[in-house]
Amino acid sequence: MTASAPSSTRPGRFHAAVWRWHFLIGMLVIPFLFMLAGSGALMLLSKPLDNALNQKLLVVEPGENLVPASVLLQTVREAYPHAMVKLYLPPQQPDQAARFSLQSGHGGGHGGHGAPSTVAHLNPYTGELLGSMDPADSVYAMVKQWHGTLYLGRTGELLIEMAAGLAVLMIVTGLYLAWPNKGWRALIPTRTLANRAAWRRWHLSLGWLIAVPLLFFLISGMAWTSIWGGKLVQPWGSLPGTRFELPESQPAPAMDHASMNEHGLHRVPWAVEQTPLPQGSSGPSPLDLDAVVKRAGEQGFEHFRVHFPQGGPQGERGVWTLSATTIAGDINNPLDERILHLNPGNGEILKQIRFADYPAMGKAMAASIPFHQGDLGPWNWWLNLLFVCLILALIVTGGMLWWKRQTRRAAPSAPPKPALAVGTVMLLVALMFPLSALAMLVMIAVDVCLPRRATP
Repeated sequence: MTASAPSSTRPGRFHAAVWRWHFLIGMLVIPFLFMLAGSGALMLLSKPLDNALNQKLLVVEPGENLVPASVLLQTVREAYPHAMVKLYLPPQQPDQAARFSLQSGHGGGHGGHGAPSTVAHLNPYTGELLGSMDPADSVYAMVKQWHGTLYLGRTGELLIEMAAGLAVLMIVTGLYLAWPNKGWRALIPTRTLANRAAWRRWHLSLGWLIAVPLLFFLISGMAWTSIWGGKLVQPWGSLPGTRFELPESQPAPAMDHASMNEHGLHRVPWAVEQTPLPQGSSGPSPLDLDAVVKRAGEQGFEHFRVHFPQGGPQGERGVWTLSATTIAGDINNPLDERILHLNPGNGEILKQIRFADYPAMGKAMAASIPFHQGDLGPWNWWLNLLFVCLILALIVTGGMLWWKRQTRRAAPSAPPKPALAVGTVMLLVALMFPLSALAMLVMIAVDVCLPRRATP
């Protein structure tokens, strides 16, 4: 019996350590997770709501002949003489308005990246200006800002990144605790919620059901974060690769594809945001908007948008860009993503980027980010709405487990000796998510300084 004692105590110590950290991290993460799931549901619901609220701007009576895009552009420039036209969105359906994205003045450097924008809507059959709206004033944009920054700017973004990394550790520890040692029948929820055991069974079954989707949402959502996404993952998951190289005679421009984004709006795929833009040149017959739209048809584009040439802060010559991407909502299939750069001087193709050109990580993100946002079609919208509802239910059951504890003020007792396996898992998560590592160090320091509760 003496020989078998160590082997019998190790699982108990390991389980106690896992349970303690699952509890502590859950107390910190649940408010953030509740906010992310709740705002995610509101973002899904706000898309059809915004369309319903802006019917007068978005929907037109189909006519016989379309007004040339250059005529629509002239109308916009006369109505907004001090604005810079950055983007043209042709109507994708017969009853859809044509749209131009504008920015006041020159929008600062980098082609107006991050500057407030206005979208002008026109009837493509009559040329009538229907009105304009700021995309940042839409319900979707306001909820998205809360979803990504808590309205705290970069501070809120870093807090969410920290919580998302800790949530990954919470999922790993939760799956260990939910492992059905007595068979999978133990995960079947009860019909009633009369006691804590019933709530626990619901929490375990929901945890197994939603663990993988929740992990997917966390990882794909962190692609836009400043540290993990922007500094650690995006640089080696982006072009240039072996298929997108600038000519040796052309100096590296200061502008990249991220300059085609707007304030709070992503117009280009994650995989090419940090890719340099090619430079154009002057020519005898510079392209106008009509010629670019015609070129799009010749190149096989169906649903697309036109990015206007934007001069860079170091005097680079901008290029016309045709793009059809899922992140911008042009198409529903990431495999069909395509970006084409045209020389404004003579119309020759400078660079072309397709989905096949993305690195492996870029391909994964090109598929996962539109899925995360529910942009791949109605089935994606309904599936994501189901996922966020299940995540909210998981949070509620976890909160009820805490509420029904005999003592809600103290964390579970710490084991006499720390479990090495738990420390290893924490170290792996810390290496992946630096901000979460900092949070864990703070939690460990507080845990060490606080007096220990006596173990019964």
